[in-house]
Amino acid sequence: MKFKKIVSLALAAVMCFAIAASTATVPASAEDTHVLDLNTDSVKLAYIPISTAGATNKLVEIAFKDMLEPYADTITIDYFDPGYDVQTQIQMVNDCVNQGYDALFIECADPVSLTTPVAEAEAAGVACITLNLNCEAVHSLHVRGVDYLAGYTAAEVLAEEFGADSAKNVVIIDCPAAMTSTNLQSVGFFDYMSENTNWTLLEDRNIDNFSQEDANTAMRDILTKYDNIDIVYGVMDDVTSGALQAIEAAGKDDGSIVVYGNIGGPGTLGAIKAGSKALYGLTLSDYYTEMSVAMGLGLYFAMTGQTAATMGLDATPEIGLKVFPITPDNAADMIIISRWPMTGMV
Repeated sequence: MKFKKIVSLALAAVMCFAIAASTATVPASAEDTHVLDLNTDSVKLAYIPISTAGATNKLVEIAFKDMLEPYADTITIDYFDPGYDVQTQIQMVNDCVNQGYDALFIECADPVSLTTPVAEAEAAGVACITLNLNCEAVHSLHVRGVDYLAGYTAAEVLAEEFGADSAKNVVIIDCPAAMTSTNLQSVGFFDYMSENTNWTLLEDRNIDNFSQEDANTAMRDILTKYDNIDIVYGVMDDVTSGALQAIEAAGKDDGSIVVYGNIGGPGTLGAIKAGSKALYGLTLSDYYTEMSVAMGLGLYFAMTGQTAATMGLDATPEIGLKVFPITPDNAADMIIISRWPMTGMV
C-alpha cells in the first residue's frame, strides 16, 4: 500500500521541549516576559475543549497527567467543560486570562468566534495552544493530527480494498458546518475519491457538535433517502459510532455498507476488535503522543512567558502528527499503539 509521506514531529517536539526547558532564555525585547522554574514556581494551566463529554478526553487527561507528574508540587491544571457552547468557551478563555493562568490548551468550538479571545489572551501574555480545532488568530502553537491526510488515506485504503473503478456510492458524516475551514478530513477523502476513483458522493452531512445522537438521527434519515449506499466515512469517532448505530438498527450491518472512521477511540476500536462487519477500519490519530507534545511545548511557553506576540510571529506554528490506517488485519497491534488500553475502555 502506498501512502503519501509526511513528517512526524512528535518525538522531535518532545526532545526540543526537554532541551529548551534547560536552556530557555527570553528575548531582550520582550520586556513583559518572565522565566519560571517549573520545579519551584507555581504554574497554572487550563484545558478548555469543546466539551468533556467526548471519550477522547480520557486519553488527554492521562497524557497530561504523565507529562506533569514530575511537577506535581508546582503545576496545576484545571479542566473546563463549555458543553459545546461557543459563548461559554469564550467566557472561560477570558476568565482564565483574568485569573492569571500561564497557558491555555484550547479545542476551538468555532474558528472565527474564538479569534478575538485567543488574540487577547496572547496579547496579555497567556500562551494559547490549540488542539486539532484551530482558530484564525495568530497564537503560540497549533497541534493536530494530520486531518487532510487522514481523509485522503481513508479513501486510498478503501479504494485499494474495494476497487477504485467500481461504482461505489459514498456518504460522508462530517464535522459541524462552522468547523469545515479547519477540519479537513472530508476534504482529503473527497479529493482522493474525485481524483482516483469512479465513486459518487451521495451526500456530505454536517453534524452539530460532533454529536453521536445527531449522527445517528442523520444516518437514519440518509438510509431512508438512499437504498444504494456502499461506503460511509465518519470524520470523528462520535459521528462514526452514531452512524454505525443507525446502520445496525436498520439491519444493514452485514457488510453491505462499509463504514470507515477517523481518530480511533474506545467505541470504534472496540467495534473492530469485536469483529464488526460494518466497521471496516479507521485512520488512527495517536492522541496520547499528540497531547504529550502539546503539553511539553505548552510548558515551555508557560515557563518562558513567550507568546506569538513576544516572538513576533505573523502565523501560528503548527505540528501535525502522523495517522495510521487500521483494518481488521492489524487492529490488535494498533490498539496497543493507541494507548487506549491504559484507560481500561478497550
